[in-house]
Amino acid sequence: MVLILMVSVAITVDRVSTERIRTEVRQEWQAKIDDLALDLQGRILQNITTVWGLAASVSVEPELGEARFQELAAVIFRLATELRNIGLAPDFVINNIYPLEGNEAAIGLDLRTQSLPAEQVLMLMETERAVFSGPINLVQGGQGLAARIPIFSSDSGEFWGVVSVILDLQSLYEAVNLGIIMQEAQLVLSTSSDPSNSESIFFGTQEASWKWPVYNALDMHGTSWHLFAQPKAGWPDQPPQPLLLRGILALLVLLVTAATFWLTRLLLKDRQMQQWFSGLFELAPVGIALFDASSNQLLRANPSLKSILGEHPRSLAFFNKTFDEYGNLSTDDCEGLTETLARSERLNGRQGYVKDNTGALKPIMLHGLNLITTDGKPVVWLIVEDMSEQNKAERLKNQFISTVSHELRTPLTSISGALGLLANQAAGTLPDSALRLTRIAHRNSEQLTHLVNDLLDIEKLIAGKMTLEMKALQVSDLVRECVENIGNYASDHQVTVEIRQLADVKVTADKRRLMQALNNLLSNAIKFSPEHSDVLVYTETENHKVRIKVQDFGKGIPPEFEPSVFEKFAQAETDGRCSKAGTGLGLAITRELMLKMHGSVGFTSRPGQGATFWLELTEAE
Repeated sequence: MVLILMVSVAITVDRVSTERIRTEVRQEWQAKIDDLALDLQGRILQNITTVWGLAASVSVEPELGEARFQELAAVIFRLATELRNIGLAPDFVINNIYPLEGNEAAIGLDLRTQSLPAEQVLMLMETERAVFSGPINLVQGGQGLAARIPIFSSDSGEFWGVVSVILDLQSLYEAVNLGIIMQEAQLVLSTSSDPSNSESIFFGTQEASWKWPVYNALDMHGTSWHLFAQPKAGWPDQPPQPLLLRGILALLVLLVTAATFWLTRLLLKDRQMQQWFSGLFELAPVGIALFDASSNQLLRANPSLKSILGEHPRSLAFFNKTFDEYGNLSTDDCEGLTETLARSERLNGRQGYVKDNTGALKPIMLHGLNLITTDGKPVVWLIVEDMSEQNKAERLKNQFISTVSHELRTPLTSISGALGLLANQAAGTLPDSALRLTRIAHRNSEQLTHLVNDLLDIEKLIAGKMTLEMKALQVSDLVRECVENIGNYASDHQVTVEIRQLADVKVTADKRRLMQALNNLLSNAIKFSPEHSDVLVYTETENHKVRIKVQDFGKGIPPEFEPSVFEKFAQAETDGRCSKAGTGLGLAITRELMLKMHGSVGFTSRPGQGATFWLELTEAE
């Protein structure tokens, strides 16, 4: 049945494709012939319209002399390039002609006895329009199209005569590129509407075998020409590239058959994959649950979920109650889980606390996915991680860092002080080699002291133990003080810190901590600036917000590093190595300090064009 169906489809497609391509080709040729006829008729009318100027001159000046006629005719010939000759025929008798050479025999010719039938004479008199006749065989050779333009005296309105115009058909054919079209088509111009009437054909192939040619008629006052054309190869009788089309249809039959077997195997494989995923679902170390998004009811849960939460999560509503970091129940501060998933398809890393079977608070992290099943049923997959051990390890790590930092701070201060005295030769003159080593040790001890202080600061900030003395500060004074303090550091790096426009405003902040935050930005800008470059410091204000900006002209921040700029111990790397020495805590501390002072920190950067970091605070009232 599939084979019969496909053969029927193939035959239908073949016929439809053939008819479609034939129609397209006919439409293409019809458009060509229409354009050709329009162009040809336009050329004729353009030439005749030019000659009407002569007729207008004669109607005003009936006794036009030979010299004046020759002058006007010469101008017309320059404008109308397809003209063969022009003659003035008062009362239908030619007494002036241009060009005269070769046309002397036409002088005194009565048009009514030669080429102008009585019906065309009557047509001229009644319609007062140009009358065409032809094609006519010319004595000089070739064919022409005759046009007679009637002239009526402008004074009396009486008929004066005609302007006789002969257009050279060969020039007309060349002007519309008939020869080019003849290279790819059978084309004729005829005075008959029957293309098989060879006696009426005056241009083209008289022996052509016509089969549904395209057609256009050129209707001119007094005569009609008929234009017929068809491709030399005839109209298409099969689709384009028939072997390819029929080969594709045959291949389609094979593919449909193969697809039937493939779908069967795919269904079997899908069933096997479901069995495998079912095993993973049951053995996963994290809690996994499937909920009906419409009713919020639990559809399925793995054993790990039950071990983490017990029998409580029978509904998504169980997770709508979240707990803050101190264990206090809060139902208003945090958006419910169902509302979050209703707004977005995914939920990543939502942390909180829930009560376990014993009533104790247990830290968890939630990941959710909202999707639609194949039968249109909305469901929610929820992954629940027990963060108890991870939080415990994090606390132990922070306690260890805090303890080590505190224990190192006192001896480091003593070591750094002693090395400073030795380096300044306060305890006596040292040999040059010993002095050099002492200064290196002093510099490294100071760097280690800065690291310990940074670790203690970040630990205090995270634990909420740092107290701030908030008061109104003059921004310009604070910036100048910071720039002055960091002058030696800038000189060591051969960098100039330049202060630009500073707003005369005040902000509410802790002076020491705001200077620490700005100093971190300045030291980073200096550190990442090339030698003999500038670091610019200036402020901007908008909507009662003040931004202190620090701009450098270094290499900028790599795009892949931008999300990690304010993370602890984050440092950009170049060729697998840290580009500059540092602890990676400065910007993390800056961010925490600005948050504590109800401000913010940010940056803009373009690789290769430097970076601009800013601190933002609200103006003091």
